[in-house]
Amino acid sequence: MPEPKDKLDTTPAGSVNGPEDGFLDWDAVDFRAAEKQVRRLRQRIFTASRAGDLKKVRNLQKLMLRSRCNTLVSVRRVTQVNAGRRTAGIDGR
Repeated sequence: MPEPKDKLDTTPAGSVNGPEDGFLDWDAVDFRAAEKQVRRLRQRIFTASRAGDLKKVRNLQKLMLRSRCNTLVSVRRVTQVNAGRRTAGIDGR
């Protein structure tokens, strides 16, 4: 008899961001290309929104949520680009 699936495991197979082989070398990521992909997708969302095509906007937003490039750029922004942003400077503020 097959073992029942855990109720908390609601992620369908293949919808998790990341490489299929499970290995990611952070230094090997081409962030310029990833940022370009994310910028293009944002532009497509903006254009569809301007045109009033809400179905296309929703589909593109879902694509953005599942995008590996978006995940990589977001994690990089949080961990590296904005790191130390609120750290006090010389004046202590």
